[in-house]
Amino acid sequence: MAVAKKVDPKRTTTKKVLTSKEYRLADDRSGLAFIMKTGKNKKLLVWDDKQELSIPIRHCPSEKSIFIDKQSDYAYVEPIVFMHGSIEIPREAQITQQFLDAHPDNVKNGGTWFEEINEEAEAENDLVLDEIKIDIYNAVREKALKDGGEYELEAVVAVLDNDVQGASIMKVKSLKRRIYQEIEADPFYFCDDNGNVTIFEDDYITRKYFTLRAIKESIIKKSSNNKSMVWVRDGKVIVSAPRGIELTEHFADFLSTDEGMLVSEEIKKRS
Repeated sequence: MAVAKKVDPKRTTTKKVLTSKEYRLADDRSGLAFIMKTGKNKKLLVWDDKQELSIPIRHCPSEKSIFIDKQSDYAYVEPIVFMHGSIEIPREAQITQQFLDAHPDNVKNGGTWFEEINEEAEAENDLVLDEIKIDIYNAVREKALKDGGEYELEAVVAVLDNDVQGASIMKVKSLKRRIYQEIEADPFYFCDDNGNVTIFEDDYITRKYFTLRAIKESIIKKSSNNKSMVWVRDGKVIVSAPRGIELTEHFADFLSTDEGMLVSEEIKKRS
């Protein structure tokens, strides 16, 4: 009977697969050609966790390292030029790839100038986004088929457009179309951080619609300077919005507080 040979884990190595990489500028500032900083002035710094300090790098393809302190005295700095906003670095040019991957202007390092093109990751993200959109579309369609579902669609549209009157005269097809437009523009508005659809379970939408309805029914109103929400009956101030915060949005958030809940009950009594 044959006996399997034992493999010494110390002598087993996994060979790194080298591939070409493509990079692109993060905006349209490039024009025909854009020359990247290559550290020729020795002021291009990256953070080294081991040494806990910033150390200079420069692009010298003939050297064995991108770090200046590990390069020879005869190191030659070569330019990196993005043509029409992108550049492809072949698998053989490992130093150039390492340099661009470590570059402080790389988006993954907190920079804003350029990023690596990862088609597989982008395709995966696109797929996730498409699936989220489909889930939201289906939720809207199902809601439209339920008894009274059109009123929930109306509430969503009223909040989107900040217009209760306009939403109230729209038919179901128009309401769906308006929501579909927003799904395409910003699907994440209708789901949580895990991609779960919350369009008809969003407390903020409910409170915002409640606010808009109360204004339409003349129970509450904005003050003359649009900074406070007041009772229509006696003009008393309910709450004032901080500078830079839209009043109806602030009031909708206010309704989630203990004091706001009491105000909600009072609005219901007066409606």
